[in-house]
Amino acid sequence: MPRIAIVFLTFLAGVASRRSKVLLVSMDGFRWDYVSSVPTPNLDRLAGIGTRADYINNTFCTKTFPSHFSVATGLYEESHGIIGNVMYDPVFNETFNPRTMDSKWWNGGEPIWITAVKQGLKSATYFWPGSEAEIRGLRPTLYKKYANVDIRVQIDNVTDWLKGDIDLAVMYSPQPDKAGHTYGPSAPELKEKVQEADLSVGFLLDKLEEKNLSSKVNLVLTSDHGMTEIDFQKKRIEISSLVNLSDIIRKSDKGPLMHITPVEGKLESVYQALSKSDKMTVYKKEEIPEFWHYKNNRRVMPILCVADEGWSVVWDKDDLINKTDRGNHGYDNRLSSMKPIFYAAGPDIRKNYTTPPFLSVDIYSLLCSLLDIDQASNNGSYERVRNFVVKQGKTAGLSNDSGRLSISSIMALVIVLLFSFVCKKS
Repeated sequence: MPRIAIVFLTFLAGVASRRSKVLLVSMDGFRWDYVSSVPTPNLDRLAGIGTRADYINNTFCTKTFPSHFSVATGLYEESHGIIGNVMYDPVFNETFNPRTMDSKWWNGGEPIWITAVKQGLKSATYFWPGSEAEIRGLRPTLYKKYANVDIRVQIDNVTDWLKGDIDLAVMYSPQPDKAGHTYGPSAPELKEKVQEADLSVGFLLDKLEEKNLSSKVNLVLTSDHGMTEIDFQKKRIEISSLVNLSDIIRKSDKGPLMHITPVEGKLESVYQALSKSDKMTVYKKEEIPEFWHYKNNRRVMPILCVADEGWSVVWDKDDLINKTDRGNHGYDNRLSSMKPIFYAAGPDIRKNYTTPPFLSVDIYSLLCSLLDIDQASNNGSYERVRNFVVKQGKTAGLSNDSGRLSISSIMALVIVLLFSFVCKKS
């Protein structure tokens, strides 16, 4: 091979090797304002070396599985089909729960770890909801099955992956969500978990530095939803007190919301009876607000009951009566209490910057840009996040509405043409 050709190949390899890696981390149930309730020096440190938002606007319903899958796919819940932690599909005639990994439930969206693999990158996931399922015939390069693992062990593993040949690592931690459910969002025990989460952020930043990854990895830290105070004993809406249960053939979910399918011919009477409650809003499927981007999916039942903040929709007098949880989520995503955190830092992220709030579905486009890969069809917008991205990747260079090639794309094309010309001459 001619010497100049070798030089070109070396140059191209160097360009490829300069693509930054990405680490996406979710701390479940980390409400946006927890950082003002206790000192969080490590999150402050992260904000100083990168970008933060006061909060981001997540999807409805604000539950763990649907919210996480929206972050991973850039799709609203009606689009990807994971509309709850539990749900019924009338075509499958089956019910989904958090342990369901059958591909048919998950194929409605393409998560970032699959997008990366499809384009020749290597991805690894550590517990992210949906990451154990085969999706559209593919899996991440590496994945862990959910288990009780210390977050520092997780951090050690994901940073080792990134030190190796993994391009994208995705990691999920169940705290402070668990503490929020058990004790409520204002309890001292919750604040203790927030401080522990902050220490974990410090541990992560130290590990990135220790393994010489700080200049090579873009870190995106977020959450799925917030948390609000509840009382299952005193703030409950019992469906049995409003309607004859024999008029209902199926229900799904409980707490902040409940899906209901009435007996044929009983839709209007059941709807009117349920609407008498002044502690929840009842919608016929077609009347669910457009701004929730929720109703256009077959898994949404004919009636949706959405409780007022802090109230719980239950089936009857015995349902959840002995449950002692003091916090919950799943309510209207417009509520301040439901909004999550956002931080990002790395070689391609603007430093010491506060970005205006954006949508959680925009994170997928952000990740694609940072990885310099093409995005699958999604509901997000890169335009809402590009203000804090220093490097503009493929997502910015060839958008759906502009059709303009990026400078990096043009340079790559020129290099390929020159290389081809040199090889022919030699």
